[in-house]
Amino acid sequence: MYYKDDFNVTFKEESAFYRYLDDVEKRAEWFRAQSKDLKVEAVTKDSICSPIGNINLEYLKEDTLKNSGLMIKTPDRSCYLGISAVKSLKGRARIDGKALAELDKETLAYILNECLKVSKGKSLLRFCEGKVRAVLSGDEKDYSIMSMPEVYTIAGAYIYSDFETAAFKSGCADHNLVNATWELRDQRLNESYQELLGRYGKTFNGELSASVRISTSDVGSSGANIFYTVSANDQYIILGETLKVRHKNCKGTEDFNQNMASIFEYYKAAVQEVLQLCDIWVNHPANAMIGVMKQAGFSKKLIAETVERYRASAGEQPCSAYEIYCGICDVISIARQQETNERGLLLLEEKVAACVNRRWHELDIPGEIKY
Repeated sequence: MYYKDDFNVTFKEESAFYRYLDDVEKRAEWFRAQSKDLKVEAVTKDSICSPIGNINLEYLKEDTLKNSGLMIKTPDRSCYLGISAVKSLKGRARIDGKALAELDKETLAYILNECLKVSKGKSLLRFCEGKVRAVLSGDEKDYSIMSMPEVYTIAGAYIYSDFETAAFKSGCADHNLVNATWELRDQRLNESYQELLGRYGKTFNGELSASVRISTSDVGSSGANIFYTVSANDQYIILGETLKVRHKNCKGTEDFNQNMASIFEYYKAAVQEVLQLCDIWVNHPANAMIGVMKQAGFSKKLIAETVERYRASAGEQPCSAYEIYCGICDVISIARQQETNERGLLLLEEKVAACVNRRWHELDIPGEIKY
């Protein structure tokens, strides 16, 4: 069922994760075509794509009709378009806007074709699991192919060699992103955390554990990114993204390799960024929490549950934005109790991390605020 646009898979064993990456790499294909030669069509019950081995074309068509509703043709082949490719295709056509999502498929295909006719250069298409999954720039200065198995092999090698104890925790993949998380234990993690806390007049005497997540995409959704979280005294703190290596300038994998050599330094930078919230004083913490979480895109239900949990433990006393941020991190444990899947939890973590750089002072307002 890999061909389905809503396909996703999780892994608890590292060997199974790497086997999956290798298998996908063997089945996938990259090819280039002149952008002006691309033609987009709305899929109908009579649509026919180029033959594909080991995949039922009727099932493939049915899944496409439920999702993108489009197919893309080059001078050499006709392919159904995966939903993950829609954003990048619009990018190649140099159009965007919410109104495009409201158009019927025939009108959308017409607009895309008119724009592609005047596009210059080549497009790089990724064909995987029966569909085109991305339509990217064919210029390596704009997009450089990074081998997914190679990225994670490099990541694992550095993680196991740089930390005292490291263990694969989980992996997950869909047609947009791949993520893998390792749990870490190292005296340096404790020492640097204590040192940075001390700069803000805070102390920590417990045992700290950390996890590092490597996230990347081969459809243009993401570069190769490092994402940290820590657990200290039963408090789960999301440190967020500390490194983004873009698929650009012909050396994305080379850049990632060089940056992984400094993986511990990125941990310290992530801790420092979150602890800077200690310098921001908030007089109306619950209201600021509501405002920050609304801006980050959390659901009303999760905002309400997180804020009420915070109020129950901390009350309404003024505090630093750091304390409020730690309260926002509790949204992950709430989501776990609601049996949110692994992919959903990762998306929530990214929303939490985005809260760090919000304009806290502007959201520190009195009165009653609705969720």
